[in-house]
Amino acid sequence: MARKKARPTDLKNQRWAGIVAAILALGMVVSLVGAYIGQAVGGGGAPLPDQQVEPEPEDYLNYYEGEVERLEEQIRDGEVSETLLLELAENYRYLTIVKQVFFDDQEALEEYEDKLVSVFLALVDLEPSNPAYRLELINLYVEQRENEALITGQAAEIQELLREDPDPMLHLSFIQLLSTAGKEELYVEEAVWLEDYLETRVASGEADNEERFYYAVLLGEYRGDPAAAEDILESILEQEDEQSVIYQNALSYLEYFRADNDEQDIMFE
Repeated sequence: MARKKARPTDLKNQRWAGIVAAILALGMVVSLVGAYIGQAVGGGGAPLPDQQVEPEPEDYLNYYEGEVERLEEQIRDGEVSETLLLELAENYRYLTIVKQVFFDDQEALEEYEDKLVSVFLALVDLEPSNPAYRLELINLYVEQRENEALITGQAAEIQELLREDPDPMLHLSFIQLLSTAGKEELYVEEAVWLEDYLETRVASGEADNEERFYYAVLLGEYRGDPAAAEDILESILEQEDEQSVIYQNALSYLEYFRADNDEQDIMFE
């Protein structure tokens, strides 16, 4: 039987999932933590108090609802802080995933999603110069198919912040979100800008191997230069200690990159 051919968009999404896994190991920001949480809940690995029996979906729901109530009470008492809001966001994220996976309750799901947006709006108000929280807002707006103006407004703010204080890891997340949101012109613009920035740092010797890893991801995923990406990854492997996180991530991505390319060759024959 002929093997079903994958659409290019499907392959791109599969590939990005692998990249996320690699970047998370380098300390990924909250903007992509949702994917990691989804894997944890789906695999029964979400944190719950010690129990003698396997927890039921209602146990997850009750636990996270209790955590939300506790945290919101602290906020009502005036204990507002970045740490507290992040913890609240994490618990609302768990609740949205538990509702999606185990329960057929669209109204409750939308309520949790709206609450999650409100928490990140509060984080943006508290830390307006932190692009990570604006990235999460874009991610949520895309998930909820919100007004295009909301996405465009946050994207403009992130673009300005990343120009002033470049962060390749955040920038890659930004580029992927723009692609997901269908902002093709802006997505290409940001990919070109980041390529110029990283190319300059690599050429001058200023880039460390973590930045070079992100450069390889950019070239392999968004700039259509897989050969250059492989060269950079191989160079990182030659320079880094085998026990280092960067070495392991460069190796994992190189193996994933090559295996995925081989699979695509088979699919499109």
